[in-house]
This record gives sequence, C-alpha cells and structure tokens, in this order.
Amino acid sequence: MSSTEQASREEPTPARVWTLTVVHHVDPAMLGRRVVVGGAEGVVLGRDLAALSGERDRRLSRVHAEVRARGDGLFVTDEGSRNGTFVDGERVRSATLGEDAVLGVGQMLLLCQHRPPLFCTPDHPRIAGVSAACAELLADLERVAGDRDPVVLVGETGTGKGLCAEELHVLRKRLGPLVTVHCAALTDERLHAQLFGTADAPGVLEGAEGGTLFLDGVDDASHAVQAALLQFLEDREVRRLGSAGARRVDAAVVAGSSRPLATLVVERRLRPDFAARLGRRAVEIAPLRARREDVTAIAARRLRTFDGAPHLHPALALALLLHDWPGNVRELHAVLELAASLREGNDGARELRLHPRVAAQLDGGPASAGSRRDVFVVARSGAWFRAPGVGLVSLGARRQLERVLEALAEAREHSPSEVRSVSALVAAGWPGERVLPRAGASRVYVSITSLRRLGLRDAIVRTPEGYRLGDDVRVGDDPAPT
Repeated sequence: MSSTEQASREEPTPARVWTLTVVHHVDPAMLGRRVVVGGAEGVVLGRDLAALSGERDRRLSRVHAEVRARGDGLFVTDEGSRNGTFVDGERVRSATLGEDAVLGVGQMLLLCQHRPPLFCTPDHPRIAGVSAACAELLADLERVAGDRDPVVLVGETGTGKGLCAEELHVLRKRLGPLVTVHCAALTDERLHAQLFGTADAPGVLEGAEGGTLFLDGVDDASHAVQAALLQFLEDREVRRLGSAGARRVDAAVVAGSSRPLATLVVERRLRPDFAARLGRRAVEIAPLRARREDVTAIAARRLRTFDGAPHLHPALALALLLHDWPGNVRELHAVLELAASLREGNDGARELRLHPRVAAQLDGGPASAGSRRDVFVVARSGAWFRAPGVGLVSLGARRQLERVLEALAEAREHSPSEVRSVSALVAAGWPGERVLPRAGASRVYVSITSLRRLGLRDAIVRTPEGYRLGDDVRVGDDPAPT
C-alpha cells in the first residue's frame, strides 16, 4: 500500500465541512468566498485575514472575533472588537452558530453552513448564485441539454423555471425562438388551439420551429391536451384543429411544474404516460430558503440593472438573509424594486436601506398578521391578499383581477356562503363592456385561475352557481405594501 493510499484511509475526506460564506461585503466581488473552519486552531476574523479582504472594512477590528468548530456547529467569541460581533442581528460576546446562522463582523455578513468541501459555482451570465445547489443546477442543465428529449423543470413558484428554460435553449444552440405558454392562463379549448393551431392559423408549436417551447405550469393542462402533447413528443407531428393533415415540426419541449410529477400523477393532475415521458429528463430547482447564500448574490446581479447600480445596506442584507422567501426569486425581485422606489437623496441613490415599508413586506404585513397566518385575508377593495406560505400579494396594476376579487370579497362580507355568478363577475371585472356569455365565462375562468396561481388556490371555491371565497378567508382593511 502506498503512503498516499494509507494517508487517504487514515484521514478520509469529510463529506461535509463547516464553512463561513461571505454574503455581504464592501466589495461585491467577494460574495460567495468561503472560509473552512476546522481543527483545533479555529479562524480569527479581522482585517488581517486575507481570505476575506477585510482591509477595506473600516468597521472591522484588526482582531475582531474567533470562530472554532464545536460539536454540531461553530462557536464564535468576540475578541474585544470596537464595533461588536452579531449573530442574526443580536450583539454577542460568544455564541453557538448553527446551520444558516448569520454572523456579522464590521460591515461583513457571513453565513454559517455545513456544505461539501469542494465545489465551484461559475459566474454565469444568466443564472446568479454562489451555492452548491446553484452549481448542481448548472451541471444538471448541462447534462440534460445533450439531446433533444423533453425536459421537465420542477420547482416552487418563483424559483426561476423560465430562466432555466432559457438556459437550456442557449445550451442546445437552438436557432429558432424560445416560445413560452402559460398553461394556467388559458381555458382547455384555447390552450389546445394556441399549441396546435387551427385550419386558418398555426399554433405556437409551429412557431417554435427550430427553437424551444416552454410549457409553464404544464400540470394545469387538461388530460386531453396532455394526450395531444404526448402524441407530439412521440411522432413530432402537429395536427391543427379542423385539419386532417399533419406537419412535422422540430421544436424542443421544456415543461415547468411546481411539484414532483409522481405527486401530480397520484392526484390525477397528470396522465401517467405523459409524466413518464417528461420525467426521463428532470431537473429540480431548490427553493431560495434552501440556498440562502444565493439571496444576496441574486440581489447584487439584479441591482446592476437599476438606475445608479445601488448596493445593499448591511441592515437590508441581513433582513433579506433572515427571510424565508415563500415566493422565492420572484418575491426577492419585488422587495428590491420596492426598496429602490423608496430611495431618497444622493446617498439613497447608491445604497438601498431597510425602509419601514420594506421591513413590513418582509415581515408579511402588519404586526397583527402573525396571529392570523393560518388563514387567508383578502382586502375589501380587492387590491391585495395574504395567503399562508405566500405572504402579502399586491395585485398592483392588474385591475381586472382586483375587481373580480373585490366582488368575491363583497359577497363574502354579505354572507359567508354567498356565491357570485359568472355574469356578476363579468359585470364587476369589465364594467361598461358588452361581453358575450361565452367570452365572459372564459375571462372569468382565466382571472380565477390567475388568482389561484398567485396564492389563492385553496381559497376560491367553485360551485354550479359560480364562485365564492372559502370558509377560511377573512375580509379586512389591513394596508397592503405598495
């Protein structure tokens, strides 16, 4: 046995090690830099630690704090620093650091994690991240891009399935367009016609010739549409509605689902044969709460597109890191846009701060909301709602959705079991318009589906007479974030 082999057996490489990952720094290029903490010596954090480029941080003492591995975590001790050592925003003299604890020294924030010792996340032009999960995602996309088989992207709402579909389109060097279809926004008949076309007009499958078709929310397609898509995946031929002939089409298919395909099959949301065909190439996208080190990296990438390219104040960065992000990356972008809209003065143009309205949005609304987090709350005006696991959702400029929700809230206040008919919802949502019954039913269906996808899936009840809000919905006047 060689000495190398013997050393390898005596000192096996650990599957995971405790690390401190830079998640906020005066130099944005430092985001994602990691320091491994192990052995008896520990790590001294301060301006002299070259691995963290601390010399630029004037709030960091030369010898600020020491971190050692201890048991199932890390133990930090403040070494008499001038500005203090903080754990999750609380000043400490010494404290134990568990998974995802945020350690603050100077203006720097470090995330405590138990992670693989070696991984490399490239600086990707489209997908931002510094985590092992992001590195694995990029590797998975490379792996499945090697052939033209359909790919299903599985991830919670807002995790970036559309961005991953774009990445697959680029990796496969498809010369045609990337075409996206939001399955939940269309009725069964309209979805089928949009996909496959009619005798008079081509559908998006033909429009994606030489390119990629991204089916967002494929589990919202009916079984009939799924059967037609399965047939296309098998023979690569498109049969327009009302036409006897078939056209061969070269379009790669990428599907997006918010939940695992096996679960959707059990719930009879997906046909087993369709799920089996899609599931041959599956890529899972981790939720943002499972890769917290990516929060500030994604934020930094997003802020480059804002006027003045502002950066995060440490207090705002900490608040972002401590939030659970039920809405994932989409919610993070919304919070950043709110913070940017509240900038004031010359200093505000360079730095985004933790404005009270931003803090309220991250906290899920008013202080009293915590006692009601297990129920839905809908604004009397219909302008916003709060849903368990989603938080506050503002409908913003979506006036039709706002008016439809207002009509449902009004019925709920009048009587808990009162139903709003489709015709009443048409009149509320499109006042002053003359809408034919069939078109009106389609508009209401799309609006209700949109509200459900935004977070009210379990809060809107369909009845033979129309729609109503469920029994666990409360109508309130709490202010929504804007």
